[in-house]
Amino acid sequence: MKELVINVEKLETRIALLENNKLAELIIERAEAPSLVGNIYKGRVEDIVAGIQAAFINIGTGKNGFLYVSDISKEFEDFTIDEEMVPKPIYKKGFQGPPKIQDLIRENQYLLVQVVKDQIGNKGARLTTFITLPGRYVVLFPTINATGISRKIDSEKERERLKKIIQQIKPKDMGIVLRTASNNKPLEDLKNDVDYLLRLWEQIQNKFHSLKGPGLIREDLSPILRVVRDRFTKEINRLTIDDAYYYEKILKFLDILDPHLKTRVKLYKLKTPIFSKMNIEKEIEKLFHRNVPLKSGGYITIDLTEALVAIDVNTGSFTGKKELEETILQTNLEAAEEIARQVRLRDLSGIIVIDFIDMTQEQNRKKLLNHFLESLKNDRAKITISEITQLGMIEMTRQRVKQNVVKTLSQSCPYCEGKGYIRSVTTVMMEISRRLKEISVTAREKKFILQAHPAIIKRYREEYSEILDDFCKKNNIEINLESVSDFHLEDYRILSGKSRYIIESRISGNFSK
Repeated sequence: MKELVINVEKLETRIALLENNKLAELIIERAEAPSLVGNIYKGRVEDIVAGIQAAFINIGTGKNGFLYVSDISKEFEDFTIDEEMVPKPIYKKGFQGPPKIQDLIRENQYLLVQVVKDQIGNKGARLTTFITLPGRYVVLFPTINATGISRKIDSEKERERLKKIIQQIKPKDMGIVLRTASNNKPLEDLKNDVDYLLRLWEQIQNKFHSLKGPGLIREDLSPILRVVRDRFTKEINRLTIDDAYYYEKILKFLDILDPHLKTRVKLYKLKTPIFSKMNIEKEIEKLFHRNVPLKSGGYITIDLTEALVAIDVNTGSFTGKKELEETILQTNLEAAEEIARQVRLRDLSGIIVIDFIDMTQEQNRKKLLNHFLESLKNDRAKITISEITQLGMIEMTRQRVKQNVVKTLSQSCPYCEGKGYIRSVTTVMMEISRRLKEISVTAREKKFILQAHPAIIKRYREEYSEILDDFCKKNNIEINLESVSDFHLEDYRILSGKSRYIIESRISGNFSK
């Protein structure tokens, strides 16, 4: 059972993927920092840094993107496409690796580039000249010559059929990859998809030549429609959204993509916030916890450092019923499942070191490794994994595409000089807004007092006063704001507007009602 749940607010959009009623993935996009991935720009080469074989490209967003030499190489015979649909050049025979970047581009030159990774920290967006145009059934690569079929189509008979179709619809000197949704689709549908993408490519080229300076040429779909395009397949049993405007947009979008899926789209109409109703809010709260409990009483501990992610497995209160080795194996197997889920849910990436509890029997180590690999199979990111060492440790790497969820929801802590994290002002504001929305549904009174840190109150009064007023009108309530200077940034109280008794309080991370 897989389900997509979408919560739309004015300041942020949250998309949750549930698998068997458990939160498996979380996508958050905020109005203050929208994702640029998939956007196509006319960029100008500002600086070429030979030492790292990369160039800084002005794309008109205020922050230069960077382009590696491997993403602009012209010294190739052909291309392959990896599992993430990333083009990989095959260099000319006798040519040792890619040519030097200073031989391929020059300063002030204009290039057509696409964002493949958002800005993370102080590092600008990563760019490529290998443009990717995704349709419903086909991905067009107009700047390379390559073909491929989604690895999720495992029927050999169907793959052979699609290979023949590729030869009929592939544009000359361009590349196409057939997506999972192309499975069992007729030639006409796939050809129509290619024709649409070719028209889109022509529009992009025309705008590149007409645009006088660096700037946006084509913006990718909104995060909601992007998820519908890329993730909403027959494997998803239901999509539930709490916004009527985007509900209608999804239905119209599916009229073109796949009308059969329209019956699986549901509009959430209850007053209780959708993430609270479906217990997703509680799961998001747990993302800030280092310790994650296991079913049998054990737990895992997750620590993020600059160099790597360290995960430790502990038996905790679990003592087992038989021998020590069996107790350890059961804990490790439970931990493997939970680690696979947390890595995916928190978007942990880079080098990840997992310290399982040491086991003496080789067969148990193999059983654990196989179980861990099986638990990771739903992860869309590229993963490499080592054998289990004699000390019970596994080293793995996971592709980094965007900032992990915990860092998205937090900011460097001013109270511990950046050694840890606390919720950001925006995150606290969104949490308060959701709590007020819940309380306005259940409470009988209509007047409330919000007490919070001065930074929170200032943001409400100066930047989001109209949003707060609109919220109050919509829910027929009144909210008075009070700044409390000695509150922690995460602290707040919601009081009765009449008697000032505390309806809800979060002080130093503890809730009370």
